[in-house]
This record gives sequence, structure tokens and C-alpha cells, in this order.
Amino acid sequence: MKLKTHKGVYNKNSLRWVLGISLLLYNCATTTNKTIPQSQILEDLSQISKDHSAIFQLSDSDRPGSWCWFQDQRVIMDIDDPDTPILMTGVVTYGDSLSDKRGDIDLYWARFDLNKKNPLLQRERIELDDQLQMDDHASPSFLIRPDGRYLVNWSKHGNDKFIRTKISKNPHDPTIWNETILSDAPQAGITYTNPIYLSEGNNGNGQIFNGIRSQGFDSNFIYSNDLGEHWIYGGQTLNAKDAWPDHPDGGRAYVKYAGDGKSKVHLFATDDHPRVNFSKDRSKPGPYLNSIYHAYIENGKLHKTDGTIIDENLYDENAIPPTEMTLLLKDSTVIDSMAMRRGWVNDIKITPDHQPFGVIQFRANDNQEDHCYFYVRYDGKKWHVNFMAYAGDNFGPTNEGDYTGLASVDPSNPDVVFISTSTNPITGTPLISSVSGKQQQEIYMGRTRDFGKTWTWAALTANSESDNLRPIVPEWIKGKSLVLWMKGNYPKFYVYDTKILGQIINHN
Repeated sequence: MKLKTHKGVYNKNSLRWVLGISLLLYNCATTTNKTIPQSQILEDLSQISKDHSAIFQLSDSDRPGSWCWFQDQRVIMDIDDPDTPILMTGVVTYGDSLSDKRGDIDLYWARFDLNKKNPLLQRERIELDDQLQMDDHASPSFLIRPDGRYLVNWSKHGNDKFIRTKISKNPHDPTIWNETILSDAPQAGITYTNPIYLSEGNNGNGQIFNGIRSQGFDSNFIYSNDLGEHWIYGGQTLNAKDAWPDHPDGGRAYVKYAGDGKSKVHLFATDDHPRVNFSKDRSKPGPYLNSIYHAYIENGKLHKTDGTIIDENLYDENAIPPTEMTLLLKDSTVIDSMAMRRGWVNDIKITPDHQPFGVIQFRANDNQEDHCYFYVRYDGKKWHVNFMAYAGDNFGPTNEGDYTGLASVDPSNPDVVFISTSTNPITGTPLISSVSGKQQQEIYMGRTRDFGKTWTWAALTANSESDNLRPIVPEWIKGKSLVLWMKGNYPKFYVYDTKILGQIINHN
């Protein structure tokens, strides 16, 4: 199958060296750096790792599959048997109009032998849903329940109000699953699922919080007091103001969630879709674009980072706009004479000491062919916001100028990050493949020792014949990382020819 992928032309005037950063931040103390020391790129992955496995393929070769990035966790690791851990993920399968695998929701699981260069000991595929929807927004999310049984959620791309749930029959056994549970708890069209177990929820009896996009095309949540057997609608988490009357894209904050496993769910959010621009009062088009914000949910209330309550009751009919949250990086912040515009969220996770961190992205000077990644991390007192790497150009649909390759942080190793970029992470020079002769997205591993001020990088892929996209790193153990990514061509979220690859890396 040959699919044509949009690749932007590199702008030679793109931001090359980051010398200073001026962040317009408020609502909590923040560490900023007026000068950023030069990072470095190593020649080989072995220079940044103790050892690493061979790259393995997880998905079936005859079933191209893809995932979106606003549902989590998209990958889980079960370490009940630490010597042979189990990985689980899922995709939406591509097929042409006559294919019987068009829009299947596939679950892949694998068991690893960590002592082998090729670590795949066992690998299986389970079809969760037959020809549900040919759209990667329908990709599934996963959770390991406290009883050791697995839960998986998925939904259509807002086309119906049903959340779909499967629960494994036995603890730590991915081979047998109960029948699909179909729930209309969202009460309106639903997109994305984000199940998070909170041990202190439901008066200490445990609860699953599930962040979704639903009523009002906004961030909503449902919850379960019986580990996913039944779902209840909770309320609207955020109410993003419409860009202006009748605008087709306006009024939808993009939200990513991460829980501490106890009582808190942390959120990163945008003002809107990054292609929307609006006036200050949102009455007409204007110069305002996406900033990035943080807040957390605890005991049914929404708080700024410093604990200030900004919504007393998430279960009522009123919700606040993202602008009431703690500002992380403001649209139009100038970095080395370049204005950072149209922010979007890549990843949010929780460190082992229960603090939120992640990666966000912005365009340099509103140029969709020149994106930048920022590493953001809270240390318990203040946010650290640092330029991390050049993200390169956009790929995929021509109307999606902010589809970058994306980045993922490692919750078990917060100083480690994996990115997909079409440029050298430090210089912004295009990565032209000697195989394809084109600018391609490649996967890099980065490591910082100073909360993101400086980075050491090493490439996992190079000179690829097609793009390497959307890396994901699940929680696992200290000193080891497992990263999965999509490889192939991705013209649109409903047309793609991508497979799922992975690699295990032992850190120095």
C-alpha cells in the first residue's frame, strides 16, 4: 500500500540556537533560564544506554494500525512477574472500503524475556471491536485494576454516546476477556477515554475517574465505583469559550490527564484547537492563540497548581474556562526573538514522587514547518519550563499544521524523554534520509540532569524510508524504558499505513 504523506518544506530561517527564554508566567513560582547551555547529540544509542534490545514489531504486518494521543494510558506494563513482564496496547486498523478489517479495534499484548536481544517471548492480537470506525480517535486506553484484571476502554470519534469497556476474566491474564460493556453514561457524543484509578476515591473504597470529551464538545468526566463494571456521568471539567459565534472549531480545550493513584488527577489543557485564533473577548477572529495550562482535580474540586480552588463543585452544571488554570507557557512568549504560537499538549505523567511533568509544543513565529518541544516539570514548589528540542515540520493533513511527531516522558525515569522529530533536536537542521531522499521523522532518546535545562540525545532510528511517529512510554521500573511508536505513512487520521515498533533500553 502506498500512501502520500504531506511533508512541509523546511524554513531555513527557523530557530537554530536557543540563547534566552522569557516566560510570562503567573499563578505559581517558576524557574526560568535567561541562557540555556548547549545540549549534545551522541553518535550512538549505546553511549546513552547500558544496553538495549533490538527494535521489534508488535503489530501484525497485514494490519496497518494507528493511535491518537488524547487517550491514556495507551500502553501499560504488568510486572506481576518482573522477569517476564506483559505489555498491552491497541490500535485502530486501516482497511480500504472493501476490507473486512476496516476500522477494527485491535488489542496487542506481548510477554518479554528481558535477557534476550530480541525480547519478544510471546505476542498475540485480540479484536476488541469489528469494523467500528476507520478513525484513529477510536483507539483504546488501558488500566490495570487493583485486583490485577485489565480494563480497556474505547469510543467512536464523537459519533455516538457510548463508552465501550472490556475487562479481562482473570488477573494478569490477557488471553480471556468478558463481554463488552456498552454504557451511555456520557449522555452525549464521546471522544477519547482516560481511565485513572484513585485508591482514595469513593470514600476510600476506590474509584475510576475517566476523562472524556463529550457534552459541549468540552472536557467532561465519568466515573465508576465498581472498577469499570458500570459508569456514571460526573460533570463538565472545563468549559472552553467559543472562539466566536458559529465557528466550526471553537470552544474545545484539548486536555491530557494523569493520576497519582491516590486522590489527584492532573490536567494539561489548551485554550482551544491550535488552528483557532480569536480576539480577547472571543467575539471575532483575532491575534490570540493557544497557551498551555495546568490544574488538578481532588475531592470533586478543581485546583490551580498551588492548591487554590477554582471550581468548588465539578459535579454541577457550571465549569470554568482553561484560562482560570495555572499558566505554564503563554502564547506569544518570545524566545530568541521568536514568538511561540499555537501551543498543544504532547504528554503528561506523574513522577515517582507524585509531581506532574510532561512535554508541550509551540510553533516558532507561527510557522507550521518549525515547531519546538518544551519540557515542563513541577518540583513541589515551582514549575520548570525549558526549551527541549526542535520538533521540525508538520506531517499528515494539510489542515493540521500542528501534527508533529510528538514526544513522551517516562514516568518511572522522569529525566528521560523520547521524541519524534524531522530535524536535528539541537540545531533544527532537516533530517534528510539517505534511503528515501526526503525529510523524515526519526525517534530520539533524550536525558537531562538539570530539570530540562540541558539534554543529551541519541537516535533510535536514522535514515528511515518512512516516518517514525507518536512515541509512547509506559510506567515500568527505574533504570529501564520501553518505548513504542508508529512507523510508516500517515496522510490523515483515517488513512494511514503504519505499524507498531518498540525497543527496550537499559539506562547507564
